[in-house]
Amino acid sequence: MSATAAGPGVNPFGYSDAVWRRFTEAPRAGLLEGPGTRTGRAATPANRSRLQLQARISGGRIEDARFQAYGCPTAIAVGAWLAERAIGRSLDELAAIGAAEIRQALEIPDTRLHCALLGEDAIKSLVEAASAAK
Repeated sequence: MSATAAGPGVNPFGYSDAVWRRFTEAPRAGLLEGPGTRTGRAATPANRSRLQLQARISGGRIEDARFQAYGCPTAIAVGAWLAERAIGRSLDELAAIGAAEIRQALEIPDTRLHCALLGEDAIKSLVEAASAAK
């Protein structure tokens, strides 16, 4: 049965509620432009997932964040969760978020560990890009 046939909001695939909500709603999806915007990118060649995390930084804090992702629902949910969590944080606070925290927050199973690692890599890339721009 497809998700559409099951009805809106129905999760016939067994993803955690945290993943399914972020996948179906995709909060903070999109692009940022303008001064102070930095971009981090990560990919997992084995399954071709990609994640781009963007943040607009002002006064040492992230004032806005967006993501774009290609991959399974869990990879998309990771991008949405990171963009939500980034707002209001410093780069050091963002850099402290690792795969273990992402897994716990989204209830990611071992079979999708690569999605949490993708998120961690995107954070590292974003922090490096922001640090290089200083």
